[in-house]
Amino acid sequence: MPATLSAILYWWLFMAKDLERHLLAAMPAGGYPIHPLTGEDRVAWRDAMIRERVAVGFEPLTADLLTAPDNNVKLDKSNAYGLSLSPASTGGWNVCRASSVGCRAVCLATSGKGGLESVQDGRRWKTALLAAEPALFVRALAMELRKAAGRRPTDSLGRRTGPLVPVRLNVLSDLAWERFAPALFDMAGLRFYDYTKRTGRVLPANYHLTMSATERTADDDLAALADMYGSNVAVVFDTRRGHALPATFAGVRVVDGDVTDSRWADERGVIVGLRAKGSAIGDRSGFVRSVA
Repeated sequence: MPATLSAILYWWLFMAKDLERHLLAAMPAGGYPIHPLTGEDRVAWRDAMIRERVAVGFEPLTADLLTAPDNNVKLDKSNAYGLSLSPASTGGWNVCRASSVGCRAVCLATSGKGGLESVQDGRRWKTALLAAEPALFVRALAMELRKAAGRRPTDSLGRRTGPLVPVRLNVLSDLAWERFAPALFDMAGLRFYDYTKRTGRVLPANYHLTMSATERTADDDLAALADMYGSNVAVVFDTRRGHALPATFAGVRVVDGDVTDSRWADERGVIVGLRAKGSAIGDRSGFVRSVA
């Protein structure tokens, strides 16, 4: 194993603090609540956010937690809102406890605008803020989600119509939000979905999970992973942009995951094929499957 990857693995295994474990330890019975912030709470939230933003070099101003659809190419494909934390342990807290060496090496966190230091700093302050003020964070997040759901059109009687608003709480992380903030999944007008490398999760009815294969996943196991949560499994291929993905792989039908991010609409038990992007191009760890 290359020395740099060995160093990353050592840090992840032995040095990084597990954010989910930290959140569960501080969690009140039943999980963090989502009731609106009071005036006093808003002041405390503003002060906490500014503290963490200034710590990474930003001006003492507030900002949204959620990324809007038009500010992220992947989210925009499904008109989804997303929360982007600092992946793996890059923010000082491990938010991807099931990630592999190959996954961390080719993480999309640095692709596109993600390569900008300001974008990475934005993920860091959110991660630090969630760790420092989880109760305020979840309530503020719920407030933003209510606003997103409130943008749905209304009919002549003022009733919300149109499709549910898609939400990804783990754009670059893999936290089991249902364990420490289950009330989020009861919010009206929203549809939650994510990708995960974790098995054994117990999901709320309003949460769709797509399993993600790594270099540790045998081809023969893909069919079982695709049915792990009654959904599908994401696999990255070395197929070039503009070229068709394989119709099947390891005996499982492949759908093009680069066309849309609406994974809940996929047929059950399929492979969601993704083309290698950014640092994943040329991967030799086995994380990216070859179809040559």
